[in-house]
Amino acid sequence: MKEALIETLGELTALHAPPGFEQPVVRYLRAAFAPLADEVQVDSLGNLYAIKHGPSGGPRLMISAHSDEIGGIVKSILPSGFLKIDRLGGVLDSLALGRKVWVNGHLGVVGAKSGHLQSLGERGQVQPMDTLYVDVGADSADEVANMGISIGDPWVWLSELEPMTNPDRLVGKAIDNRISCAILLQLFQELHRTPLAGTLIGVVTVQEEVGLRGARVAAQRAAPDYAVVVDTFMSGDTPDVNYHSEMPTRIGGGPVALLANSGHLAHRGVMQILSDAAARADVKLQPATVLGKSSTDAAAIHLAREGIPTGGLGICRRYSHAPVELLDINDAVASVRVLEEVCRSMDTAMATIAAIWA
Repeated sequence: MKEALIETLGELTALHAPPGFEQPVVRYLRAAFAPLADEVQVDSLGNLYAIKHGPSGGPRLMISAHSDEIGGIVKSILPSGFLKIDRLGGVLDSLALGRKVWVNGHLGVVGAKSGHLQSLGERGQVQPMDTLYVDVGADSADEVANMGISIGDPWVWLSELEPMTNPDRLVGKAIDNRISCAILLQLFQELHRTPLAGTLIGVVTVQEEVGLRGARVAAQRAAPDYAVVVDTFMSGDTPDVNYHSEMPTRIGGGPVALLANSGHLAHRGVMQILSDAAARADVKLQPATVLGKSSTDAAAIHLAREGIPTGGLGICRRYSHAPVELLDINDAVASVRVLEEVCRSMDTAMATIAAIWA
């Protein structure tokens, strides 16, 4: 399983898909889910639904992951051939300068005033996005146009997935949230031809990074009885974070049980289902809260329809929203095992969910 997840993650992170431009990832996953699900659908917004039907009257479980990565669009093209850019999602100004980017099929570099020409005061400042530009090697706006680059075209970081000396540690762009897409696909592979007590709906949502937009539509269409959102989660095991008081999570420590974040307090019944599943899978969960700092599709899903009991499962990664996000693949393997047990216990899920109000 580990090798399969690494291979899938490499293929998914090699695709370029910021919010609104998720088509390459959706096409890849549509083909990959086709032999594993009873049906695969894509709605008009781009959300993908891989459905494994269960018996009539059984519960409907939605497990979701988002397909988009942070990036942006071309804002304007200067007469000199340089591009001005806007961001889509949480692109940090402090991580942009000097990075290689992909702009609608072309290599570019985020440039700014040469360090040799900067004053001492300028050298110590973070350059805001509106002062930056992208150099695609062109000398004029006409040359840019001939390259096929236009205002509104997408850009993302260029950073190939690579193993560290420890091959279980992988680094690259778009690990948020392609690793969760890989987990969802692997889950369907593990459950292929396995009968379940209910209907499993694997959902890959779009436009999460710009306001959880796809999830709002997907939750209405999928109409689940309960849901689990799988996403990446910040790691507190680096020297610049106080692990014990600020963020007691680490890569390689197992999946994160996300109990509370901005816009979502996890449903205690669904979290009990995840906890019980982890115990059966012999997987240790890392409980965490991150109020006021981060959100996931769970914030949209749990408020859909009449209210959907929703929980969150996280995969720790260092260097959030950087071109060099880093994770331990064993956390992904463990997440698949937990989700397998969640799916195998659909016969008792609704009783567990109802019991918290009894």
